[in-house]
Amino acid sequence: IKNRDELLTAVAMSIERKLHIVGATAIEDKLQVGVPDTIDLLGRAGIKLWVLTGDKRETAKEIGYATKVLTEKMRDGLIEVAQASTDEVRTIMAMAFLKLAKHAKLPEYQTAAVSTDTAKPMERFFFKFGKFWRSLNRARRRFWHRYIKVLFWYITCRRDLPEVDPALLAIDKEEKKEESILQVTERRRNVRNRAEKIVRDYLNTPEGMARRRSRSNISSDDEISVEDMDMPSMIGPDVFDKARSAGAILKKRHKDEKKPSNKLEKLTKEKLAASCGCTRDAEDQLIIDEDVLSMKSVRPSDGEEDKKKFDKRKRTPLEMAFATDKSVRHGRLVKHLSASVLASINENGTSGENTNDLGEGPGTGIDGPRALVIEGAALEHLLGDDELEELLFAVANTCDSVIACRVSPAQKAQLVQLVRRYVVPEPVTLAIGDGANDVGMIQEAHVGVGISGKEGQQAVNASDFAIAQFRFLEELTLIHGRWNFMRMVQVVLFSFYKNWILAGCMIAYCNATLYSGTPFFDVWNVSAFNFVAAAPIIFLGIFDRCLDKDYVKANPEVYTPTRRNELITRRSVIRWIILAVFEIVILYCFSIFAIVKGGGGSTSAFLGLMKNKNPERPGNGEGGDLKSVGIIAFSSLILLLALKVLYESRTIIVGQFPACSCSKKSEGWPSRLAYTWIGTFWLSIGFYVFHIVLYQTFGYAGPSAFSSYVDLVNHAFGTRTRNWMVLVIAPTACMVIDIFGKLFSNMFYPTQTQIHVEIFSRQKKSR
Repeated sequence: IKNRDELLTAVAMSIERKLHIVGATAIEDKLQVGVPDTIDLLGRAGIKLWVLTGDKRETAKEIGYATKVLTEKMRDGLIEVAQASTDEVRTIMAMAFLKLAKHAKLPEYQTAAVSTDTAKPMERFFFKFGKFWRSLNRARRRFWHRYIKVLFWYITCRRDLPEVDPALLAIDKEEKKEESILQVTERRRNVRNRAEKIVRDYLNTPEGMARRRSRSNISSDDEISVEDMDMPSMIGPDVFDKARSAGAILKKRHKDEKKPSNKLEKLTKEKLAASCGCTRDAEDQLIIDEDVLSMKSVRPSDGEEDKKKFDKRKRTPLEMAFATDKSVRHGRLVKHLSASVLASINENGTSGENTNDLGEGPGTGIDGPRALVIEGAALEHLLGDDELEELLFAVANTCDSVIACRVSPAQKAQLVQLVRRYVVPEPVTLAIGDGANDVGMIQEAHVGVGISGKEGQQAVNASDFAIAQFRFLEELTLIHGRWNFMRMVQVVLFSFYKNWILAGCMIAYCNATLYSGTPFFDVWNVSAFNFVAAAPIIFLGIFDRCLDKDYVKANPEVYTPTRRNELITRRSVIRWIILAVFEIVILYCFSIFAIVKGGGGSTSAFLGLMKNKNPERPGNGEGGDLKSVGIIAFSSLILLLALKVLYESRTIIVGQFPACSCSKKSEGWPSRLAYTWIGTFWLSIGFYVFHIVLYQTFGYAGPSAFSSYVDLVNHAFGTRTRNWMVLVIAPTACMVIDIFGKLFSNMFYPTQTQIHVEIFSRQKKSR
């Protein structure tokens, strides 16, 4: 409908006449408690926020300012796109895109970056090989469905042959989709060319010709009129600063002395505020800014200014080789600052120039914080086209906040798809909503959170997590989400680690058996391995906490390593693998060379030389057989895994004694149990001792699969002092290497999490 707003106003004026108001009702629609603080905390944690709402633009902006999604610093960098024609909406986004690209905010889309193919030769080879392989696969499938399948159809005398095979349609659809797969550089080049084409086409239209005014032309006109500040309807009036905007324009005109004072008197603040209706100067309100189009692109700094603030010589080779924290590895800590910057900090209390780690200044305009406010009607002209979608996302991704208002449920889901498609590597997206119109968005995101409120339970039913109020998202994400992520990292790495050691010892033994496949460990012990070794790490995965919730709320920056996935990177996995290799060598060498050599002359474990020997069991006291060596090595492995969990955990649950209490004031017995000691000593070491004793007992019943294990525990642990020495020294040697590595790492290249743990520990001791 053309002129919809005017027609609605006319209808309202014709209906709402000569009315007598008897009463009025209203529905209170206010923010929940704690919403602004929660959003501010999530922003400080480095989480980008996109608000997708069905409210109108003015309401969405007011809510944005009330919830701290929008701030006063974003006014100069606020991009608003409202309902308008297709050409106007696309031109607004294209101009914003080109402006950001030329100011080096989108350096990957600058002409110098897209004019040459920056892909490496191997990347180009695998890209082309992948397309060739997929085309070959489609040709094979098409030949099968078009000829072979039809031939079998006729041979079997079947007459229900479909006219169009759905499989062929799927192959054709896949082939069309394949044509849109381009290399990154080529795709970005197409987006840049599309943006320039949109602007050129708009300039050739009558509407574009009327609005193509540069800032220099505006300032040199003899008279000021509404047309001189020709702002389309898509840049809506800012409800806060109309008078201030008009005052700024008048002051600028007085300063330039372009107008006689009597003419300036006629341009009242009310007229200027009504004509422009926004805080920004008139020259920034044009759709086409020819000064931006004619300017040369700003060369990206590549962080040279920041690099000068840090001294490369202060970065050690160990930090570059082993540090998992990016700030440590790249030399971006305070200890890496150059002497001049440190002197400036000591003199003034702060650095004269800001760095990324020391905080950035507020900035203004293109260099300050930016925000995008766009309506659903404008999104209709952008979504559905791959190039325009990438253009939209490129602009939105440079903004600190994005508000999409008057959007439909389908558009909400499409915006989530944009983030998942164009961010590399793909980030973890979280969508939160409270109504049925949020279901599509919740299901499209990786993690869906539903708020159970007055709008029904549809969002809750479609979500992964349900909360009662928005403020609970703070603890769900920053507290429990962070705790669970760190627990899962430890559980995953430890699970691989224990299997590496078990398999490594068995592989090392293959050389001694000429690769005959003889197992180093007893098969029943190997079967019970995961039951015995899993209990300690399970309790760690349930109860471990590295920082208390109050400290995390006061310092939300500790969420950054979690968000960057720095806890389970290649470097951290390699460190666990290297550690496992060292411990495999220690366990195997102590088991083979210390136990096998010596034969039957070894001293008894408890009562002196061979006093536990039994004449009816020849060979008692000798420990070079496979079963004896295997059980000692396996026992050393179980002790190592059980004790390793203790120093991997940052929270030791010691419980309270006695666990059961008759006092009504005390907590229940589940809260008083010593879970760490239960998992380590009772369910791991204790269960292992019970298992091997029960295993050897089964053999006394007669010949069976358990016969080879008869009296093995008594023989290995009751007649051999050397076995007990290995049982103590081998796990201890492995733990010394592990603890020394951790100590060295924490002292010389600690992670951000470790630094915060030490700060929290000092604060806790000082209380």
